[in-house]
Amino acid sequence: MRLNNRNYHPVLKEPPIAHALHCWDPDKRLLSYEYNGRNTIAIQFPEEFEIGFRHGSDGNLQSDPFCQCIYVKMEDPGVSGEAVVTFTMSKDAVNMRPNRAEQEQGILAQTGSPLLYGVNGLYDITQDLLIDWWGCEWRWLDEELCPNEKGNLTARLAVKLQNKPWLINLRMAYYRRHLGYRYHQPWKFRPNTKAVAGWCSWEACRRQVSMDDISAASDFFSKTLRDYGMEYIQLDDGFENLPIPFDAQANMEKGWLETNERFPGGHKEVVDCIRANGMEPAIWLNTNIVNTDFVNNHPEWFVKDREDQMLLGEWIDYIMTCDEDMLEEQVVPIYQHLRKLDYTYFKIDALRHLIMDGLQEAVRQGVMTNDDAATRFRRYMECARKGMGNDAYFLASWGVLGEAVGTADACRIAMDANPTWAGIRMQLVESARWFHTQRILFLNDPDHVCCRTEVEWLKSVLSLVSLSGSLLMLSDPLSEYTEERLGIIRRVMPPLDTRTAETGPLDLRYPPFTWTKLHGFAVNSKEKPVEAEGISLTDALDMAGNYPTMDNAHPFSTLWAFHMAIPGRRWTVVGRFATVPLEISTVLLENLGLDPQKKYVAFDFWKSCYLGIVSGSLPCQKLELGNCQIIALTPLSDHPQLIASSRHVSMDAVSVKRHDWTGCELQLELEGVEGTKETYWFYVPQGYTHPEQNNDILAVEVDFVQRQKKLTISFDKKSEETKREYY
Repeated sequence: MRLNNRNYHPVLKEPPIAHALHCWDPDKRLLSYEYNGRNTIAIQFPEEFEIGFRHGSDGNLQSDPFCQCIYVKMEDPGVSGEAVVTFTMSKDAVNMRPNRAEQEQGILAQTGSPLLYGVNGLYDITQDLLIDWWGCEWRWLDEELCPNEKGNLTARLAVKLQNKPWLINLRMAYYRRHLGYRYHQPWKFRPNTKAVAGWCSWEACRRQVSMDDISAASDFFSKTLRDYGMEYIQLDDGFENLPIPFDAQANMEKGWLETNERFPGGHKEVVDCIRANGMEPAIWLNTNIVNTDFVNNHPEWFVKDREDQMLLGEWIDYIMTCDEDMLEEQVVPIYQHLRKLDYTYFKIDALRHLIMDGLQEAVRQGVMTNDDAATRFRRYMECARKGMGNDAYFLASWGVLGEAVGTADACRIAMDANPTWAGIRMQLVESARWFHTQRILFLNDPDHVCCRTEVEWLKSVLSLVSLSGSLLMLSDPLSEYTEERLGIIRRVMPPLDTRTAETGPLDLRYPPFTWTKLHGFAVNSKEKPVEAEGISLTDALDMAGNYPTMDNAHPFSTLWAFHMAIPGRRWTVVGRFATVPLEISTVLLENLGLDPQKKYVAFDFWKSCYLGIVSGSLPCQKLELGNCQIIALTPLSDHPQLIASSRHVSMDAVSVKRHDWTGCELQLELEGVEGTKETYWFYVPQGYTHPEQNNDILAVEVDFVQRQKKLTISFDKKSEETKREYY
């Protein structure tokens, strides 16, 4: 059979669900597979051996969802040889383990574009293409994904081929079809993946929030946390007149644009106050319609049952039809006008209830089809985004809603949080469950962090939110922000721009946690924030339940590996989070995406403690319920190197902008918060001496012990400075 236009390979905006076509060049001994205009896989074989390969996917894996399976092998039994493989992806690609963390494996995360030991997959976000490989020994030849002359990213590996086949899988439309997120079309929409931090009024004030509260919070956080990365002040439920919409004779937008008596200056005063303090204004809205008179005035806008009576849904009351004309007339203007008032962040609540308790209730009662309900909900999301514009930040709340993909920048992945152990554990566990979506589909939001919880629990949840790069929103009365708690918060801000380094479907044998419902998470009659409370170990273990990894030394959700990369420096931060009590144990380095043959310098962040040199495995201490341990593992070099910093829990992906060893001196470029002091720890191998104090180093303390050097640096200026340490 002859293929037409075999040499013409256009790059399509929407990647095709089609075979990658093979091309064998016998002279160059190069086998390549072209997909969407790129030689996505190129395999350079050694000269002396005969090889065999599968042309395409001629088996039974071509159905929808589409998977192309190819393999290569040495033809002669008992013969092996090393081939070099080059993968070429778009400019937005990541090294990704093609499955979720399994027994005793750390959940993998990454900043930058590092290539991780043993991680046998690449995901091209722009093309929604996952490639993974199995069956033969292999190793990376590069440290990170590298741009080529066309701006694409490449990664090279060496594979030891033998008579048994080396298998390569290509899964086109991976998140869209294999995982079922049908609205994931990154060639049309990519969420804003910036790091986000702020304060929310809900668990500070509940519905009694006032203009005085917003003014006080704006002033307080401008002075205490703005320089550390806090950006938003979010006005939550309580500013509006009830019921919604308050005026039965007016349009829906009036119910949101007119504030109650606690906000006499309206939205303009809110926005002006927040902006005057150098912060960005954010606002909460929801989809509930509860005003019966309004509904009776506009019955055509609401869903009816088979008897032509208004259909009510739990938590949602009256259910909008989400017809196009209704949305254009009633919903789009809400967001347009609030955006014109200069709100730049929109949290839309009760979306879960609109789809699950509303439109899907209509399906259950036989007045709407499944597809119709999904289409109507999706239409609401698109109209909300249309109203606020693409430059606004859009948080969809709550529930991981597939229909929100492609419209929202962030999605709340957990129920309403609070300072109880139920609330904290939920945030830790759900962050683990949904991490495969992080900065692929949207930014994960584990809901606001209540800093009035127990101090060790606070360190755990803030450490995980920051390191995983999730949305970090605080929510407490201002009196709860003691110097101790502010000190902890400053050491985790800003959250990183971390994204997932693993993917795959959820393990549904592992229970989701909704115990916060037993602790008054919803609006209560007293209208007071939830109080912090302790928990017995028995109750905590009952809450955890039983699941396949429960008896592991590190059950799922307790072990993470955050791989960091800045110019001149690679390191890994291991996070241990006691969602159940953890005993003394060891963790294999290969289960963290680290080479077990290498040596690493270990440092404990919260203890500010050097732990020594490790190889093969990492010794781990006992952790009580809710506690955490954050350990930096830096590959041991033959020259002085930075191993930790007090500035940030990442040790340090924030204040260290550059890390270079020139052969005779270690150069660091640092950027700190004006008027602060931070400590930096260095490992110095034998044979090197530390110099006397010099004018290039702004150090007020120098300590040299156990091959470590500790510098405390004063940041007297806000601008960047380059610090040099000579050896």
